[in-house]
Amino acid sequence: MPDSSEKIKTYHYNNPMETFPGLSIDDLNRYLPAIQTSEDISMENKNELRDGVFLSKCLDGMSKLPTESIDLIISAPPKENWDGIERSGNTLQEYYQWNQDWIQESYRLLKKSGAIYIMCPWQYSGMYQGLLSNAFQIQTRITWRDQKKASHNKTWANETSDIWFATKTDEFLFKQHPIGVNTIEVPDSNNEESNLWIDIPLNKNDGGRFPQELLFKILDASSFKLNWVLDPFMGFGDIGVACKNNGRRFIGFETNKDYLLLAMKRIDNS
Repeated sequence: MPDSSEKIKTYHYNNPMETFPGLSIDDLNRYLPAIQTSEDISMENKNELRDGVFLSKCLDGMSKLPTESIDLIISAPPKENWDGIERSGNTLQEYYQWNQDWIQESYRLLKKSGAIYIMCPWQYSGMYQGLLSNAFQIQTRITWRDQKKASHNKTWANETSDIWFATKTDEFLFKQHPIGVNTIEVPDSNNEESNLWIDIPLNKNDGGRFPQELLFKILDASSFKLNWVLDPFMGFGDIGVACKNNGRRFIGFETNKDYLLLAMKRIDNS
């Protein structure tokens, strides 16, 4: 784990003449005073949960949330500066351990009927399959056409990414119906959806990384309105925007202040 002497990265917002793309001076004046950190989290039991986005490392923020309080976790773990620390020499072993730690914490936070979706590039897909299988019940791997990430090289253009869908137990929610050993209702096989998603349209000019339709499919499949959704690595707030637009309650953590400010603006304006 990082040494306490290592400093969290600082970003453009410190320079009022050089704002982050998508943020104006007025935005900084509005949202900077409203920033909350993990120290502002006071949710000792399920009845004290409240919507919010926080400047916090994922493990610091997650440790402040009560056990079995979250219905759904949607995450896209970072591949660089993954612990919010600017330092050199990160090893694959450290990265693996960090992923193991936050996935174990996710297990603690999820309700017994809860689910987790991990969005990742194909290079890390096998690692997340192994980590999830240590505690969760893996339901499927979704492969989607990630047009925004499409990379062209000397061989094949990579236009796909993976999403691992796992549940805490064998009894969970899917498409507004309970699934499990005691389920009386049998799902209609004629309405089965493929785990190959190739027709997800891109967002246009909304500043996000992930298409809103992609996130809606996940929210619709694994949550009800007013359920609690957690994003440990919020980025530009795509999942927060989707939650607000679809009636879910949202908690998000982010270590980059510029990203957090942009996420606050996008969620506020959605």
